[in-house]
Amino acid sequence: MLLGTGGVSVFALQFCKAMGVRTTVTSSSNDKLARARSLGANHTINYCAMPDWETGVLDLTHGSGVDRVIEVGGPGTLQKSIAATRVSGAIQLIGVLTGAGGEIAPTDIMRKSISVRGIYVGSRTMFAEMIEFMTTHRIAPVIDEIFEFNDAPKAFKRMRTATHFGKLVIRVSSDSGL
Repeated sequence: MLLGTGGVSVFALQFCKAMGVRTTVTSSSNDKLARARSLGANHTINYCAMPDWETGVLDLTHGSGVDRVIEVGGPGTLQKSIAATRVSGAIQLIGVLTGAGGEIAPTDIMRKSISVRGIYVGSRTMFAEMIEFMTTHRIAPVIDEIFEFNDAPKAFKRMRTATHFGKLVIRVSSDSGL
């Protein structure tokens, strides 16, 4: 399961499809969900139309839950991700878009024997392996918009609006190739 349609989640969708993994993507926008389906998402859930989206995920999995979650929301979505994850499943916590504070019920993690792993940055070896995988599978990041360096504040403002699909790029050099 992939939360949202920002850069991390869309990139994860591309990797999942290259590996043959079935995916469920959440978003607040039906247009973004349609784009996710065009990239290969198997299922999509609009979390505005279905605020209890974890129930929708459980319905899609006949009550068992998903194997893995790419969790980018943090405390605002983590409890729902825990509910949507199967027994012995895994949650990869790679973002805290809803803020750093909040309440999590650790017994829900323990009861299901869920692994929660924080990801901040990988090693140089992991990066090289990722580039090799991307080359082999012809994966290129989905870029929503490119901003010039002097327009970086506009890029950050756009990111806060959460209207983008995929990556927002700030060009730091005219020789960057973008």
